[in-house]
Parts: sequence; C-alpha cells; structure tokens
Amino acid sequence: MWRYASLSIPILALVTGCQMFDKSAPPPAPPPAQTTVVPEPPATPPPPPEPAPLPAQKPAQVAALAPVAAPPPGPDPKELVGLDFAQTQHLLGKPSKQDEKPPAKVWTYNGTECDLTIFFYADISTRQFRALTYEIKNHQATEGTDDQCLAHLIQGT
Repeated sequence: MWRYASLSIPILALVTGCQMFDKSAPPPAPPPAQTTVVPEPPATPPPPPEPAPLPAQKPAQVAALAPVAAPPPGPDPKELVGLDFAQTQHLLGKPSKQDEKPPAKVWTYNGTECDLTIFFYADISTRQFRALTYEIKNHQATEGTDDQCLAHLIQGT
C-alpha cells in the first residue's frame, strides 16, 4: 500500500506541476474577423449630350454682306470745358436746374436718356465763370456713350 502511496505522490506532483505551468496566461482570443468593406466603384458619368444637329443649309449671310452702320458720333462732351454761361446756353438751351455750391455754379440738364451736370468755376484773372468739368448720368442700365447723351440734349430730347 505504501508502494501505491509512494507512487501516487510523484504522479500527483507531476499532474499538479503541469497544471501550474499551464496557468501562465490563457491563450489569446482569436482576433475578431475583420470585415473589409469594399467601396463600390463610382458610378460612371452619363454620356455627354449629343450635339445639336446641323441645319441642312447654311443660314443666309446677308448680315455679313451689309454691315450695320454705327450711329455717327455726336459732339464731344469735352468741348463743353471752357465755355462760359452764354456759350453753354446757346449750345444746350436753358438748364433744368441751377445751383450754387461755392466756389462753383452748377447747371443741370435733364434729358430723356441721361442727365448732364456742368460745373462752372471763376477764372482768377478775368473773374468770368467757365465750365471746368461735367458729369453725365445715363438713366438706363445699358449706358450709351457720352457723345450720344450730349447729342440728345442739344436736340432737346
């Protein structure tokens, strides 16, 4: 019996020793299965629109044959500079409005398409007022030229 007991002790030690070495660390859990999301390929762009069909015949090129004549240029507004009161009134008529903004005298002409404001200043040597500068304001969004405005004002429209 002692024999069985003496044999059982080393077997028991051997079994418990193996269990001691086995308690080191539990085996790592397997990594979670990675789900790789494959992005969908981008949608193909729609085909470009088809070009408009060409006409069977070329359009008549009448416009190219007969060029549109540009309206003749009117008087140059720069010619107003240097005029005195009498010369300006002879050219444009009586102003719609007269103001004094010392040292200037301001005349305004109101037309159907634009307004013209002329600024007169006294000449130091002669003390006579002469137009030194002007301002043109067009009424419409599509502005005409300054000479067209002056031409309309001279005509009295």
